[in-house]
Amino acid sequence: MKLNYILPLLLTALICSCDDAATDIGNALMPGNDRISANTDSYQFRTRSILADSVYARTSTGYLGRYTDEQFGAFTADFMAQFTCPDNFEFDDEITEITATNLYLSYSSFFGDASNAMRMQIDTLNRVIPETDFHTFYTNVNPKDYYNEQARPLAVKAFSATGPSTLVDTLSSGSVSYMQAIKLPAGLGNHLLNKYREDKNNYKNAQTFIRNVLKGIYVQATHGDGTLLYIDDIQLVLTAKRITLNSAGVRDSVLYRSYQFAATKEVIQANHFENSDKLKEIVAESDASYLKSPAGIFTEVEFPVTEIYNEHRNDTLNGIGVTFTHYIEKRQAKYTVPVPQELLMVRKQDMYSFFENNQIPNSRTSYTSTLSGNTYTFSNIAPLITRCMTERENGLEKD
Repeated sequence: MKLNYILPLLLTALICSCDDAATDIGNALMPGNDRISANTDSYQFRTRSILADSVYARTSTGYLGRYTDEQFGAFTADFMAQFTCPDNFEFDDEITEITATNLYLSYSSFFGDASNAMRMQIDTLNRVIPETDFHTFYTNVNPKDYYNEQARPLAVKAFSATGPSTLVDTLSSGSVSYMQAIKLPAGLGNHLLNKYREDKNNYKNAQTFIRNVLKGIYVQATHGDGTLLYIDDIQLVLTAKRITLNSAGVRDSVLYRSYQFAATKEVIQANHFENSDKLKEIVAESDASYLKSPAGIFTEVEFPVTEIYNEHRNDTLNGIGVTFTHYIEKRQAKYTVPVPQELLMVRKQDMYSFFENNQIPNSRTSYTSTLSGNTYTFSNIAPLITRCMTERENGLEKD
């Protein structure tokens, strides 16, 4: 899920159909009753921009930052994350203290200015995020429902995507990974250890850990503009000091061990996106329709199903191609939001369930198109139009 926008204008839909009625056009050797005629028609269809205040985003990627685009206005991204622990997790009995507690946010990509000055704030959640509520995973989820914004934050850190405080690791493949390390209060580490000593069942599994030990964290960008991080790994790491026996049986050997708690796909990570009111002005424009992802503006397409049905109800629709043209605006912005390489088309009635049910395009009611040049072409949506015509014939009115 990346930040993208396009500016499509409506074009025509080209329909190829076959008429079952016999005509004089065809192969002279073909039996008369087997002859069919083929014809093509083109139709105008309508598009309009609609506000999309949220999308379903059950993902392990956390988005953090703020970026202001001269056309679309400000966009901010922050996230809440839970941590898991192995079943029947145990601390070493010889631990005497937690010497360090750190949060590590790793990412391999970002958008915007690499050296732009930003600031993040980390808070603890005071309420468990409900996994059974689908709304939890929509990007308009309100973090204020899960943390106390009046409480003192766990930590505040100034950062930039690749600045001096950023840890950089060059992988064997040649790709680069970045990491923000945030020092957390010693009290948090001691809290985690004390909860274990209080009752080991608090660490029986991820659910008991989240419910009884740490409900999660909220990470937000509080200052700065121009950078968005795509965080793909989140680790809470405790460093513990323990004293063990030496070879003579005397307890005087000091060792240090780290304990890691990760934000994984098995627990909840909820992204929160927010756009400025400038999108309302764009949606009101009538000379074009827009698309801004991952959340902001959708393009609604209205096909002339009634007209097609009236003219081709007795025909077999072999192919219906639809093309959208992307118009590139010449702007002087230092960083421009990239154009999406793929478009997804689904029926309006499926725009929520498609993602909630983790569906994939089936080329019957949902389609994808890849950007080629400056166009997106859906080569054949005949199955969709045929289905809509059948529903209309049976008296079912659906979008």
